[in-house]
Amino acid sequence: RDSYHENKDGILSAILLSRYRNLYSLLREHLSEDTYMGIVRNEILVDVQGDDILYQIFTSNILQRKPGEEAPFLEFIQRVCSECQNENGCPVQIKPGCGGFGIRNFLTLFLSIEVSKAMHEASDAKLKGDHARYTLEQKRVDCFTNQLNDSNPILTEISDAMTEVGRCQLLMDTAILKNDTCAAEHWKEQMEKASQRKQAGNAKLMACSAQYDAMMRSIREAFD
Repeated sequence: RDSYHENKDGILSAILLSRYRNLYSLLREHLSEDTYMGIVRNEILVDVQGDDILYQIFTSNILQRKPGEEAPFLEFIQRVCSECQNENGCPVQIKPGCGGFGIRNFLTLFLSIEVSKAMHEASDAKLKGDHARYTLEQKRVDCFTNQLNDSNPILTEISDAMTEVGRCQLLMDTAILKNDTCAAEHWKEQMEKASQRKQAGNAKLMACSAQYDAMMRSIREAFD
């Protein structure tokens, strides 16, 4: 215990940084080491779609009238196309808009905020000895966390399908410019298949969201 208190700041810092332990495996060789370390030091959220990268970072609450009250915050988004190089050592071609918006981050952020709020409410209820509200908020934490875990692989399916649609579109357009009808038809078919996978993923995500909406409604009704 004494050792913990002596090294508390370092231990907590290591735990917080561990959230980035899988970042390198996600980015692979997309970015240089300096860029990678800058992401970690500045605590930037990152999403990857194909060879394109999206950075997201958020301010603290602004225009907050009183401590503890909900208030708006600012979100800064930067799309950065990959630092990858082709076989000739030249930068990989940049696609307009970098091909995506960060579908994983969007839902993950929302659910993470809800988890954080529920955890805060649970902590407050525990301090006040309100067992019923504490139990409610703990169930909400579990529900949001499970939804986050179940949604992530579906979001990956959708993101991969979106990337494939863009790749096939590019290859189809290239084939058309070369008057290669056979190749153009092939990539059109592949693009349609990827689009179908995207639609199937969207349907799965909607079903997942509906399932957890119903679970959350049941939790609230049980404590009303």
